[in-house]
Amino acid sequence: MQVDSTPDTFTLTGDYENRVLEALRVAQHQVRLAQPEAAPRMQAALTGLEDALSDQIAWLENAADDDKADAEEAGEAERERQAWRPLRAA
Repeated sequence: MQVDSTPDTFTLTGDYENRVLEALRVAQHQVRLAQPEAAPRMQAALTGLEDALSDQIAWLENAADDDKADAEEAGEAERERQAWRPLRAA
């Protein structure tokens, strides 16, 4: 019997996109933990699920990176950074 140090509960943080990524990573981790002791067909299914989760995580991360790059090109990111800087007295 394998002893698991993974907590039974977890908290999702950040915006909705980040929460989706966190949930997928938790699912991926649980799939990895389940594989070694699974029956052969279940192990194959879990392996496929892990691959699918990896693909989805990469897809979301790439989309986030692409959106950031688009914002930089459009100048939106700089305007947002400027908005958070305190005003200086002249």
